[in-house]
Amino acid sequence: MTDRRNDDRDGLNPTLASTPPTQHEVEVQDMQLQGVIELREERLIVHKEREVAGSVALTREVRRETVQVPVELVTEVLVVEHLGSGAEGGHAITLDGTPLAPGERRELVVYREEAQVEKRVVVSEQVKISKRQVVETRTFDATLAREELVVDPQGDVEVTERPPEALDR
Repeated sequence: MTDRRNDDRDGLNPTLASTPPTQHEVEVQDMQLQGVIELREERLIVHKEREVAGSVALTREVRRETVQVPVELVTEVLVVEHLGSGAEGGHAITLDGTPLAPGERRELVVYREEAQVEKRVVVSEQVKISKRQVVETRTFDATLAREELVVDPQGDVEVTERPPEALDR
C-alpha cells in the first residue's frame, strides 16, 4: 500500500501525480491512528507428569505335592518241580546242563530289582516378564475466555469495521 503522506505534494513526481488515488487510499489518508488495543484469549497448555500407578511383586514359591509313580520290578523265584520216576531208571539231577553228583552242593543265585528314587530339578516352564506402554486418549473439558472489542457509539458517530485480512500491518 502506498503511503501518500510522504508524497511529493508539489506535483514534481510525475508517476505519483498522474495516478488518481482510489477510494480506499483516500480513506487511509484521512485515518489517524488513535491507538492499538490487544485482545487476548486463553489457551490450554497441558503438562504431563509420570507418577507411580502401583507395583507388582514377583516371587517364586514352591508347591509340594505327593505323586505316585508305578515302576515294574522283577524278582526271580526258584521253582522246584518233581517229575515222577524216570523211565530209564536213573535219578540224575542236572543244573545248568551238568549233572549234580550225590553230596555235591551248588548254589543258584536269585535276583530281584530294587527301585532307587531320586529327584532332579528340570525346567518345566519359562515365563517371560516385560512391560509395554499403552497409549490412551482422554478428553478434558475446560472453559476458555476470550476478549472481544465492543464498540458502543454515542451520538452521531459512524463506525466502519474491516476484517483483519483487510488491514495492512
